[in-house]
Amino acid sequence: MNRKTFTLRLTAVMLTAVFGFSLAACGGNKPQESLEASDASAAISSITTTTEATTTLTEYTGPLSNTEPITWNETALESETVLYVYNISDTGYLNVRTGPDPKYTKAGTLSKGQAVTVVARTDNDWYKTSDGFYISGNYLTSTAPSA
Repeated sequence: MNRKTFTLRLTAVMLTAVFGFSLAACGGNKPQESLEASDASAAISSITTTTEATTTLTEYTGPLSNTEPITWNETALESETVLYVYNISDTGYLNVRTGPDPKYTKAGTLSKGQAVTVVARTDNDWYKTSDGFYISGNYLTSTAPSA
């Protein structure tokens, strides 16, 4: 291998390493890289990086405080029950509300298959979560999602 070829290959390796470390330092997704060269003596002709789009959901842990005054009837369940989100809207997320109706403020979101612990049921088929928020019974099931 001649000196020029060695220098070009060394430069390509160093650029690849710097690029990889730069992405890792920025916290980006792991890139898929491909290097192309027209022949052994050519410089790098292109570097292609592909990253996946991500969706960030707000996660909350409870108990959160819900200050909505109760103006509806609800019946406590015999014991806390775990239900699963299964029938979600076109957005892919199920809204959690401060009261048992879509007119109440959105307090968070759940995704398909997510488990939620409920403690009461309202007259209009909404469930009260252990954190004191509400989810429509139309979107919940007692059947755990299959893996």
